[in-house]
Amino acid sequence: MQIKQLLVPTDFSENAQHALDYAIALAKRCSAKVHLLHTPVVPTYLLMDLSYSPGPEAVTRILNDAQEALDQQAKGIAAAGVEHYTAIREGTVHEVIRDYAREHDVDLVVIGTHGRSGVSKLMYGSVTERVIKTVHTPIIVIPPEGGKLPESIVVAYDFSGPSKRAAEVADAIHSVFKGPVHMVHCYLDVWGEYTDRGAVVGEAAEKRRQALHLGLEEMLVAEAKELFPNDTPDVQPHLVTGDPAEGLLRVARDTDATLICAGTTGKSGIERLLIGSVARRLLHDSKIPLLLTHDAD
Repeated sequence: MQIKQLLVPTDFSENAQHALDYAIALAKRCSAKVHLLHTPVVPTYLLMDLSYSPGPEAVTRILNDAQEALDQQAKGIAAAGVEHYTAIREGTVHEVIRDYAREHDVDLVVIGTHGRSGVSKLMYGSVTERVIKTVHTPIIVIPPEGGKLPESIVVAYDFSGPSKRAAEVADAIHSVFKGPVHMVHCYLDVWGEYTDRGAVVGEAAEKRRQALHLGLEEMLVAEAKELFPNDTPDVQPHLVTGDPAEGLLRVARDTDATLICAGTTGKSGIERLLIGSVARRLLHDSKIPLLLTHDAD
């Protein structure tokens, strides 16, 4: 995989600008093109039992203002020397993003967040759950503080299809930025509570505990060799027990990571990551960009 096309949905907010800044820097390093996309919102006013929508002149003014704002942001992309395209499309936000990404073979969507109610509130508010669920193009979520380029990457890995897809995207990013990759597998320490149950039970439990740890480590190392064939020495395996979100964020902090990658099923919206029910926790607590992927279509 090569990163050649980046899509940045924008609502012209400060958070969307953070996403655009990140995408511009990423595009320069990857020699990629940036697509800047805006979906205008035409307000509907409720009056008693009636609803009122703006007339043609008001809609035209909304579209003209949007085009002016889009052109202004495009100047910043041009000043950075990045090839770019701009588009205004009406419709339902998550469907517009999905369709545009498919039509233009977009490799990554870069989206900003509100931060008004934590990172779990993305720039389009509640519609973002549908964006993550519907748009199967890999998505990088940029926190309100912005984000550094992915010089150090944490990959949440559970041997599933979506997590392999996350690792593939991580490999494409790593091929450009180099630096360390940390593959993290979170598992349940089923034998841990039995290690203090007396000599016979405790010793047997500890042996099984060590065997499980060793087996998982061997599996993780084997997967790293397959998924990062050209850069295996840069990949470090990590086995984490306990709360998955806390474990992932702890590894990210300890390794000074600047990107977390994880796979998502999309079956139950943004809450259901294959590493466990931790998507909201990661989105709320992560101070660094988060890349989410579905399985390959």
